[in-house]
Amino acid sequence: MQNRTWILAADGNTARFVKGVNLRKDERQHPEEEVIHTDPKRAQDIMADKPGRSHSSVGHGRSAMEYSSDPVREEKHRFAADVASRLEGYLNDNAFDSLVICAAPRTLGDLRKLLSASVKQKTVAEIDRNCVTVPIEQLIATARSAVYP
Repeated sequence: MQNRTWILAADGNTARFVKGVNLRKDERQHPEEEVIHTDPKRAQDIMADKPGRSHSSVGHGRSAMEYSSDPVREEKHRFAADVASRLEGYLNDNAFDSLVICAAPRTLGDLRKLLSASVKQKTVAEIDRNCVTVPIEQLIATARSAVYP
């Protein structure tokens, strides 16, 4: 029988899909891995264009306008939306039966809001830790301990 458990390790710029993991057996595995990466952007790169100036409502003065939100945070939220969309596509293709999400706390919060009900139903564990850079064996062990404590 084929293992159809996936592990998602994500932060605001990188997502690792580890496909075909057997969480029941403590043995060396060689699952398929897919990595999605975006270049992290700094606020000064995103805000290269100044927001402009506005005229004051009284008098002849002008003042600089400010950004209404954090553009770096918005970029990370967009990336989480892309990851959630990919998961929905994989689920529609019947690619996995269960999912373990291991994500940085803010990314996990974004994903919780963005994931569809069907993907949430397949999610067997959520771990609020950034495991994007950990070796695959350690990632599998972390997921195993969350699912089978």
